[in-house]
Amino acid sequence: MKFYEKAGFNIFYIFLSSVLLFSCTRNTNNENNNSRIINESKFLSQKADSLYYLGRSYSEDSLNQERALELYEKSFDLYKKSGNKSRMATLYKRMGFAYDYLEDFSKEKEYQKKALKINTEIDNKTESAIILNFLGIAYTITGDIDSALIFYTQGLELSKITGDTAEMIDIYQNMGISYRDAGNYEKAIDSYIKALELCDTVKYITGIYDQNLNIAHLFKESGDLDMAFSYCNKASEYLNAIENPRKQTSFYQTCGELHYEKANYTKAGEYYRKTLKISRKANFKRGMAAAYTNLALIKLKEQNYEEAENYAHLSINLENEINNISGVISSLLTIAETQYYRKSYNEALVQLQKAEDLCNEKGLYDQLPDIYYHLYQVYKRSGKQKLALQFCENYYILKDSLTGIHVKEKIADLEIKHQTEKKQQEIELLNEENNTKRQKIKARNRLIISLVLLVIAIFELRTILVT
Repeated sequence: MKFYEKAGFNIFYIFLSSVLLFSCTRNTNNENNNSRIINESKFLSQKADSLYYLGRSYSEDSLNQERALELYEKSFDLYKKSGNKSRMATLYKRMGFAYDYLEDFSKEKEYQKKALKINTEIDNKTESAIILNFLGIAYTITGDIDSALIFYTQGLELSKITGDTAEMIDIYQNMGISYRDAGNYEKAIDSYIKALELCDTVKYITGIYDQNLNIAHLFKESGDLDMAFSYCNKASEYLNAIENPRKQTSFYQTCGELHYEKANYTKAGEYYRKTLKISRKANFKRGMAAAYTNLALIKLKEQNYEEAENYAHLSINLENEINNISGVISSLLTIAETQYYRKSYNEALVQLQKAEDLCNEKGLYDQLPDIYYHLYQVYKRSGKQKLALQFCENYYILKDSLTGIHVKEKIADLEIKHQTEKKQQEIELLNEENNTKRQKIKARNRLIISLVLLVIAIFELRTILVT
C-alpha cells in the first residue's frame, strides 16, 4: 500500500471512529435525558400521591379540612406538571368534598364543576355521574331544586349507561329528597321506592336503611304517623351496621320528630339529644342546628321559654354559618313564640317581620303561612283585631294553595303498588323533560305571588268599604 493510500485510510478510519463515538455518546446522552425525564415524572407522581393521600386522611376524618385543602393544592400543582388529567379531576372533586365538610357550598359547586369539565374531556362517564350527583346535592342544600334535578337527571342517564347500580341508587334517593323539598310527595316517594327496589336487588344494607328512613319521613309529613313509625322500625334493624354519623343523626332526628308529633316530649327530647351528641362529635353543623331547633320546640311545650329562646339563638347562629335561610326562619318563629307567651308582643312582631322579609327576599313562600298564623295570633292577643283578621285571611288562602290535596291517599296508593310489585327489576327513566320541570316550578311561584297580591287587594277593598 502506498503511503498516501495508507494515510488516507487512516484518516478515514479516524473520521469513522469519531462519527461512531459521537453517535454513541449522543445516544447515551439521549437515553440519560429520557431516563432523567422518566425519573423526574415518577418522582413528581409519587410526591403528588403522598400529598394527595395525606390530604384525604385529614379530610375524611374531619380533622382539619383547611389543612387538607392546602395539601390538595400542592398535590394538584404536581399532577398538573405531570399532565395527569385523571388525578387533576380527582383532586378537584376532593376539594369539593372538603368544602362540603366546611359547608361552603358555593366553593363546593365551583370545584365539582371543574372536576366535571375534566372528566367530560377525558370521557370518564362513571366519575362524571358521581360529580353530577354531588352537584345536585349542593344545589338542593342551597335551595335551587330546579338546578338540582337537572344535575341528578344527567347523572342518572350516565349511570344507566355505565351500569353503576350504586350510583343509580344514590341519585334516585337524592332526587326523592329534592322532590320532597319542592313539595312533590308523589314524585319523592316514587324516587325512594325505585332506590329501595335497587337496594333490595343488590342487598345494599346502607341503601335499604336510607330508603326506609326517607319513606318514614314522607309518611310523617303526610300525617300518617303509624306508617312512619313502621318504616322507622324497618330502618332501625340496620342501624348497628351504619357508621356514618350523618346517617345516624338522621335516624334519631326522625324518631324524635315522630315522638314529638305523638306529644311524647320526653322521648322526643332523648332522641334530639342523641342527634346533638353525634353531630357535635362529627362537627356536623346542620345536625346540630336541627337538634337545637327541635329542643327549643320541646322547651316551648314545657313552658321553659328562656331555654327555648337560648336553643333557638344557637340554631340561628349555625344556620347562618351554613346559609340555611329556611332554618333561620324556623328559629325566628320559635323566638317570636317565646315572646308571645311572655306577652312581649312588640318583640314578637320584630322577629316575625325578620322572618317575613327573609321569605320574600329568598322566595321561600311555603313558610309564609306559618308567619301569617303567628302574626294573626300576636295581633289578636294584643287587641288589634283588624290586622288579626287580615293575617288570618292571608294564612288560610296561602295554606290552601300550598297544601296538596289527597297527598296522603296518593302516598298510600304508591305504597300498595310497591308491595305488590317489589320483585320488579326494571326501573323506568323519568319522562318529564328538564324544561317542563323549570316551567312548573316557575308557574307555582307566579301563582303564589298572585295569591299574595290578591290577599292584599281584598284587604284594601275591605278597608275602603268599611270606611
